[in-house]
Parts: sequence; structure tokens; C-alpha cells
Amino acid sequence: MMKKTICMLLVLISLLSVAFVSASAAETKLSPTGSGTTIYFEVPSNWKNFKKVFCHIWAYGSPTPLANWQSKKELCTLEADGRYSYDISKVGGLESGVYYGIVFSNDVPLQTYDALMTDACYGDTLYCNGTFYEHPLDSNRTCQAAFWKNQDPAKYGPLMQITSLGNLIGTCLPPGVTAEEIFNKFLSDTLDNARQYSGKTDQEIIDDMAQGLGLSQDSIEKLIKESGVSVQWEKAKSDAPIEDKPITPAAPGTVSTGQNTTFAIVAGALMLISLATIIIARRKRTSK
Repeated sequence: MMKKTICMLLVLISLLSVAFVSASAAETKLSPTGSGTTIYFEVPSNWKNFKKVFCHIWAYGSPTPLANWQSKKELCTLEADGRYSYDISKVGGLESGVYYGIVFSNDVPLQTYDALMTDACYGDTLYCNGTFYEHPLDSNRTCQAAFWKNQDPAKYGPLMQITSLGNLIGTCLPPGVTAEEIFNKFLSDTLDNARQYSGKTDQEIIDDMAQGLGLSQDSIEKLIKESGVSVQWEKAKSDAPIEDKPITPAAPGTVSTGQNTTFAIVAGALMLISLATIIIARRKRTSK
């Protein structure tokens, strides 16, 4: 009888081990971020009557893209779930830790706004949530923003920059650029245009910019003074934050697959069963 009990426990341990391996494999397969060098794109509902989708990638700050615009190397593949996939190995892959710009386009032509990515985005999906920005170079046009499903938009996503009218667009700072640097460039390069075309006062223009960049009233006052630019702005009337709210790139978003939880539960069960088997075996020896 004792031998049968031990045999049954050993069989149960084997079954649980198989279940654990199967569960881990299933969870890995269902991971939203996937693996390999492929990325995905969900075509927005306003894209109509197109036949092809392309993926254009370039190292941020470099004038040379990884492939020519809408060339054969940039052609995406339509998947069974309706998404378009693009294997970046077609253009050599991404260098680890390097930021790249990415745009999806079609043959109509329509395209998304510049987004940032690194190899941390492999397996992830870009999608459009209905956000449109003023085009950074032409205020008469708009551009459609695309966001990564499983990444922090403060680190990977629409590139933050100032438009020709002085409006702040995007969610993540350019690599190596601070909010203070963007504000200084705005004061020197774009403030005059903003005054002329935005219909807002200096106070409103500056406060709106401060809100978007997370700069406090004290920081704004300091930066204006150091710039030497004449601005009709008063700290006492400001709606800018009282304290700085840094928007430096955050850590990448993470997606849990549940593998750790499964392992803990199954491992715990296996330990208890093993312990019970040892105790039973010892009792058997003692009773002889």
C-alpha cells in the first residue's frame, strides 16, 4: 500500500511539472511584447482605400534612414489579426540602446507623426488613439500621433517639440535634451511667431509652455532672466506649477506574463508533495 502511495505522488509530481512547462510556454506566447526583431502597427480607422503600408526608420539625429522612403525594404506584411508587421532585420536591426525615429505610412499617402523607439520596443505595437497634432513645420496641416501599447509614453512615443506657432506637441523628450533646453530654444527661436499667430498674451504663452514642460514658476523666472529675452510675464500672475514636475524619460513600461506567479505556485506544490513523500518513507522505515 505504501509503495502505491509513493508511486502515485511521484506521478502527480511529474504531471505538475508538465503542467508548469505548458503554462510557461503558453504565457510566453501570449506576451504582448513578443520577441525577435518584429514590430506591429494597428492601422487607424481614418486610413481608407490604401493598398500598402510602409515602415520608415532612422537613427535619431541622423539624416540617413535605414532604407529609402516607401522602398521595398520598408514594405509591411498584413497579419491575420489585421495588424501590419515589420521585421526590422530587413534593414539590419537596431543597435542596442540607440534611439530611433519611426513613421508608418501608406500609398494614399498618409503617415503617422514621428515616434521614438529602441530595441526595447521589439514585439510591441504602435497604434493611433485619435490624437492629432499641429504639424511642427506647417500650421495648416495636422499629423496623427502613434503610441506604443506597452511602453511608457514619456520614454518611447511621439517626439516632443515646439511647432512653428509655439505649441508644444509630443510626449517624450528628444534623447539627451532637457525641458529647460526646449524652453530656451522656444524663447530664442519661436516666441515671436507665437506672439504673432497664437492670439495669446506672453503670460498665456509662457504659462502654457511651462505646464507642458513641467517647469515651475521659479524655473521659468530664472530661465527668462538668463535668456535676456524681453517677455511680458509675471510670476505673481502665473498658472505654472509651483514646483518642477520633471518629465525626463522614465523607465520602460513592463508587461507581466504571469510566469513568475505560476512558477511560485507550482514550485510550492512540488516542495510540499516532496516533503510529504519523504515523511511517509521515513515512517515506513521506522515502523519496520
